[in-house]
Amino acid sequence: MISGWIGGTTSSSEETIKLGKKLSHVLEIGDISSLNGELAAGKTTFMKGVLSGLGYEGDVTSPTFTLVNEYDSKPKVIHIDCYRENNLNRWIGLGIHEYLESDSIVFIEWAELIQSLLPEKLIEIRFSHSGKNNREIILV
Repeated sequence: MISGWIGGTTSSSEETIKLGKKLSHVLEIGDISSLNGELAAGKTTFMKGVLSGLGYEGDVTSPTFTLVNEYDSKPKVIHIDCYRENNLNRWIGLGIHEYLESDSIVFIEWAELIQSLLPEKLIEIRFSHSGKNNREIILV
């Protein structure tokens, strides 16, 4: 479970990546986090930092159209996006439970759309715009 990380305000992509790297240092295998916030709030940019901090050097993209991206970082990261698919039976068919019970770290965007499938022990990270280029990223 994440401890010692509360988030912060960023004013550039670089700062958002840096904050994601900072979070990567306190993540543990089995952590499941929801990334909540409107479109273009910095969630994918934040994930670039998390993955960089975990040693991943490849491309990091939004799973909006693929639904699930798996990254071979150390440990493995699963990045799920429920924005385009909120059918619970489809998520079950795609193996959501296997992802949630894996030896990976899991991040879920728009998790509220599949809330009934998620464990109680869910870490919520909230993203919001707080000015023209500013993002508020906090642990709730």
